[in-house]
Amino acid sequence: MQRRALMTAALAAPLVAQAQTTFTLRCHSFSSPTALDHTLHLDRWAERVAAQSGNRIRVEMFPAMQLGGQPRDLPQQLEDGVVDMVWTVPGFTPGRFMGTEGLELPFMNTGTSATMSQAAFEYVSRNLADTEYRGIKIISIHATDRALIHTSRRPVRTLEDFRGLRLRVAGRFIGEAVTALGATPVGIPLGGVYEAASRNQVDGFLINWAITHPFRLFEVSKYHSEPPGRGLFQGMLLTLMNQRSYMRLPPELRAVIDANSGAALSRQLGETWDTQTQQAIDAARGAGNEIIEIPPAEVARWRSAVAPAYDAWMAEMGRRNRNGHELFDQVQSITARFGRTA
Repeated sequence: MQRRALMTAALAAPLVAQAQTTFTLRCHSFSSPTALDHTLHLDRWAERVAAQSGNRIRVEMFPAMQLGGQPRDLPQQLEDGVVDMVWTVPGFTPGRFMGTEGLELPFMNTGTSATMSQAAFEYVSRNLADTEYRGIKIISIHATDRALIHTSRRPVRTLEDFRGLRLRVAGRFIGEAVTALGATPVGIPLGGVYEAASRNQVDGFLINWAITHPFRLFEVSKYHSEPPGRGLFQGMLLTLMNQRSYMRLPPELRAVIDANSGAALSRQLGETWDTQTQQAIDAARGAGNEIIEIPPAEVARWRSAVAPAYDAWMAEMGRRNRNGHELFDQVQSITARFGRTA
């Protein structure tokens, strides 16, 4: 009897050890540890996953590129297994998330993060999961709140007002749109926008409302021009996990990751991001800045002017053996279903 008990205990020991095994996931982020990206999303996500896994999953956060490299390197670090998770945006790594950048084209947005995030997740899941995101577990894809034109000395009220302006942009196709509108796009990291604007190295910047508050960009801009309630576009924010890292987890821990991923999380993050818009607008008004609402007839002129940016994106997708026109139709139809107006 004693021998049988010892044999049973010996056989059970590996199963107990496996059940108690803990897993550490390393998440690399370009963002500051005090930014909304961490305080409202990544740090809270790590806490939920730890709690729901009984502390068997531990997420180590490395903000501000603490593990080295540049923001553009994050997707490669993820694919190489240097890290298990990353927080990034498509424009940081030109060409890597080309299909996703279609969601950032001007006038393809719904106007709120909650609705645009749902549209973005559906579009990516339907069209890009097996190509652009092969080998990646998508934790969330959510949108910024609406982005617009912030200028320091010259207001933008009409199409003609773009001429001669140097405007900071975060991605290739918004840059194409800025060129089509008559201005010159300038690529500057987010952390350098305040200084560039204060030194008159740029005349303004295209960026979403919410980020202007923590970065105090209302101090280096005087005019804020947008189609009312919609803005010009919305950027995409990506929380991604290496599929191999995900599959290394036992089924019960993969279930924890699944419960904290996907369309529902993307919508929730969008709703959270939307809570930050009004305080940014209030800060701009409090600084004495002017918020300029572009009337519908003028918006129609802008929409016609940026058509070359749509053509450039569709052509690029064609070079990647994807049907650019069909994908553009998908962007339009899905975002329209979630509230985009023509």
